[in-house]
Amino acid sequence: MPIPGPGQSLPITTIATEFGGTVPHEISEYYRGGALVPNSPGTATIPTSGTIAYSDFYNTSATTRVAIPLVISASTDNYNVYTSRGPTYNPGNSDITVTINPGVTVGSSSTPAYAFSVPSEFSPADTITVINNGLIQGKGGAGGRGTGSSSTSCAGAVGGNAIFVNRPTVITNNGTVAAGGGGGGGGGANFVPRPAKSGGPRYALGGGGGGGASAPPSAGGPLGPGPFPGTSATVGGPGTSPAGGTGGTGGTSLPGVAIGGAGGAGGGRGAAGTAGTNRTYAPNPALGLGGAGGAAGNYIVGNPFVTWPVTGTRQGGVA
Repeated sequence: MPIPGPGQSLPITTIATEFGGTVPHEISEYYRGGALVPNSPGTATIPTSGTIAYSDFYNTSATTRVAIPLVISASTDNYNVYTSRGPTYNPGNSDITVTINPGVTVGSSSTPAYAFSVPSEFSPADTITVINNGLIQGKGGAGGRGTGSSSTSCAGAVGGNAIFVNRPTVITNNGTVAAGGGGGGGGGANFVPRPAKSGGPRYALGGGGGGGASAPPSAGGPLGPGPFPGTSATVGGPGTSPAGGTGGTGGTSLPGVAIGGAGGAGGGRGAAGTAGTNRTYAPNPALGLGGAGGAAGNYIVGNPFVTWPVTGTRQGGVA
């Protein structure tokens, strides 16, 4: 079992338990490459000669470390490094390198789920390195509902997060890491009063908001219930990557007097969605208001744990 890290008590007996030797123990017996301590990646901090200190032995191990290369060669969703670690994993003695190939997208199936996760279940003595040559993309927020005859428009949903890290990790980002875009807000309905002899008042629905940039695609916003007579409004377009979906068009009454508000466009990678267009609806002013655009997610949650030798393209918030 590896010797504990800094902050733990480290008597000579702990070193002897890991590397062997006979009583009485002396720290000078434990130079790397000597009779007791192998010259291996697990003992790299122990000197081969000269000054030697107890602190040189933190996180070292007599066991030969295991290199575990993990390659993501095809697009996938919700990748968890710990559950993908494989059968050769040896707790405390493993050096795991995850490589995402060029042209590969690691996405998310839902906004609450991370596209790529490095959880805390690993031993503290393990090392985790990520080499991203592709795209790690959070799920985009869904577009907001357009206004119906009895329902107000909805705000676009918040975009999802791309990466979650909860232990020390090195990420070399040669590609792109992007949060899901926020969904576009639904458009407001329109009411135009007219006298009965002119056919009475005219009404028009608001369009649905576009989905935020996403992999896999996010949903565009639907329409509210109760279509008014005339040309129908349209739903919002789905969000893909790198672009968010287009906002749906507002409905038009016959003979084109009232025009509903357009839905807002979904945000691109790491960007907020656009608000839906406001219209005037005198009988119920709330029905005329477009929904707000949804905020973008974070490209990473747990950034204090991460070292970035290469930052590459990073889009969205950070936490």
